Amino acid sequence: MQGKQSMTRAFFADRRGAYSIILAISAIPLLLAVGLGVDYARYLSAQAHLQRMADAASLAMAASRAEDEDALRKVGNDYIAANYSANEVENVRVASLQGTTERVDLTLEGTLPTTFMALGHIDTLDVKANSLAIRAISGSVEVSLVLDNTWSMSEMADAGTTKIAALKKAATNLVDEVFKNNDAPIKVGLVPYADYVNVGTQNRGASWLNVPADYSVEHKGSCRTITSKRGECIAWAPKGTCTSNTDGVISTYPCGGQCTKYGPDIPVTPYQSCSNDYVTNYRWFGCIGSRANGQNPILNEGSPSYRYPGYVDASQKCLNPIVPLTDDKNRLLSAVDNLIINIGGYQPSTYIPAGIMWGVNQLSPSAPFTEGRAYDPKNVDPRKVMVLMTDGYNTLQFRASDGKHIGFNSGKEADQRAQSNANAAALCDYAKKQNIEIFSVAFLVSNPAATADDKAKEDEARALLQGCATDAQHYYDATNSAALSAAFSGIAQSLTNVRLAR
Repeated sequence: MQGKQSMTRAFFADRRGAYSIILAISAIPLLLAVGLGVDYARYLSAQAHLQRMADAASLAMAASRAEDEDALRKVGNDYIAANYSANEVENVRVASLQGTTERVDLTLEGTLPTTFMALGHIDTLDVKANSLAIRAISGSVEVSLVLDNTWSMSEMADAGTTKIAALKKAATNLVDEVFKNNDAPIKVGLVPYADYVNVGTQNRGASWLNVPADYSVEHKGSCRTITSKRGECIAWAPKGTCTSNTDGVISTYPCGGQCTKYGPDIPVTPYQSCSNDYVTNYRWFGCIGSRANGQNPILNEGSPSYRYPGYVDASQKCLNPIVPLTDDKNRLLSAVDNLIINIGGYQPSTYIPAGIMWGVNQLSPSAPFTEGRAYDPKNVDPRKVMVLMTDGYNTLQFRASDGKHIGFNSGKEADQRAQSNANAAALCDYAKKQNIEIFSVAFLVSNPAATADDKAKEDEARALLQGCATDAQHYYDATNSAALSAAFSGIAQSLTNVRLAR
């Protein structure tokens, strides 16, 4: 017995191979734990991928407007086949689907082949994801359509279609879409902008406006005695073709050919030549400029003491009035149909900050317009949305002395345009701080025939619109009429048809 005990003690005292044995035994559970961790991390990644697929597929199904289950399944299966990654999850399939006019409830299932867990005879893990897409507005929505009505919108978009005609069609379809079969409260407003906006003459006495009184200027006629008339023209300037640039629109016209030298004056029997008296009336047509504080136009709802300047003039220098937020679909459709790009001989230029400013004013619950509800910090109820559209770049600058929007100074155009862009960007930032959701649309901003200088301006305009948009998915670059309609349709669908609820 004593010999056996001695042998046992010797065995345990001998350390030459003990560590290797202990390490080998303890490594088994350690390796299993690491393997389980790897498989679990892969499972979480597969779960996240499948959830993204379910969300995107349910939105695609809802946007398709299909209600028949077979049609919905085809949309979902086509989307899944085109977008899922077999490296993340295998055998993705639609496990359950319920589609109605109001919602699409989708569950996807897939499998994940295991690596280390297969040692324990667990070869695959089931992965599941569920998503619910709402097809109708949930909660109230307020939309401000801030639309470019400048002279450049007179250009042709496509064969037989002007830019303004294409815009009217796209905006009409958007209004029709957002008011279609929706019981939730929705209001839409319209801000036609150019160099100025028109707030409507009915607001003349508002506390947020400063409009001078109308006035008239009398012009007295006069008479003079004519004793001779100009002689015959004996020399003419050469005829040619000249160009003009109004809001980026290049026009040509015949010029030259005027008389440069006349023969001797010819005596005539003296007679009286008289001009009549006339009166020029200056009145307010609803046109206003920007509030000024220092060097920049401001939009500060907390400072109503800064009033907007109104301008009296002999003729109207702003376009159709703003339509405040309303649920009157017919009123909106009529206003869209009556959008104009000039009035009389007035051909307006572009000052984008004015449109943004009044888009915010329209959505704000405080004056100047009070149709909007109070801001929701989450922008859910109400959901406030601005749609900002332009076909070009700023061609005007802000003048701090009187709030007017004027042309650029010779030799300083680049710096002054940059300041106008900065003012627009600052107003977009202000809107986003109020949690207003901004969609921006560049419509035919790129002109293939543009000079290098104009291309740089176009790039600046697109960069401005991209920066104004809530994110990359909220920016559209429409290169033709069809693309503009698709952009406005996509915006309408995002407001009414493709909202995730789960």
